[in-house]
Amino acid sequence: MRNRYLTQGLLNHGTSILLVGHSGVGKTVLVDQILLTLDQNKISFTINFSAGTSSAGVQEIIESQFDRRAKNRFQPKGSKLKAVCFVDDLNMPKKETFGAQPPIELLRQWLDYGFWYDRSKVVKNYICNLQIMAAMGKPGGGRAHISERMLSKFHLINYTMPNEANLKRIFENLAIFKFHNFPEEIKALCEPLAVGSIQLFNSISEQFLPTPAKSHYVFNMRDISKVFQGLYMSQKAN
Repeated sequence: MRNRYLTQGLLNHGTSILLVGHSGVGKTVLVDQILLTLDQNKISFTINFSAGTSSAGVQEIIESQFDRRAKNRFQPKGSKLKAVCFVDDLNMPKKETFGAQPPIELLRQWLDYGFWYDRSKVVKNYICNLQIMAAMGKPGGGRAHISERMLSKFHLINYTMPNEANLKRIFENLAIFKFHNFPEEIKALCEPLAVGSIQLFNSISEQFLPTPAKSHYVFNMRDISKVFQGLYMSQKAN
């Protein structure tokens, strides 16, 4: 709720926003929920960055959401007053020879000057009434450090991992809600289920560390959530 309040307020004020936190803490889920509440005068679209994302591809996606108006000025499609672009995994693009990340540099140029160049005619294309929201994980595991010149363009919100007491409260309440009309012996398992899942998660995270041969050994909050998603598929016996 705290992060939603801050993000919603900054979005309403037209500020560029960057959400930073470990995988699974809810950055993308929160933004998706906020974008669904945009008023009818705004449109939104999402770009998912990866190691292979190119600046030309990003430019093409963004321009496809705009109509060319007077000369080389682009406005949001459908007579909308503003377009909100959400960039997920901002720091994923691979760095080039000199250490820059071309898709990020393209966005930085627009944030600085309000335009980029038409790649065939080499003229300025002004992208008007665009707002950038972005999310990224902490550097490491394929995610790079982005330049401070780019960071300076954003209002940065750091998403912290909930502590163990908060995790217990979250997942115990999920279990209580699911099993509220189950037999008493099942209801009594709500707290042990939450505590046991968290302890197992902590143990696996400490013992099964990622290696070059097992780079998929990366665990986050989604793994605990999937346990309870499975529990929610259970049905009360007749």
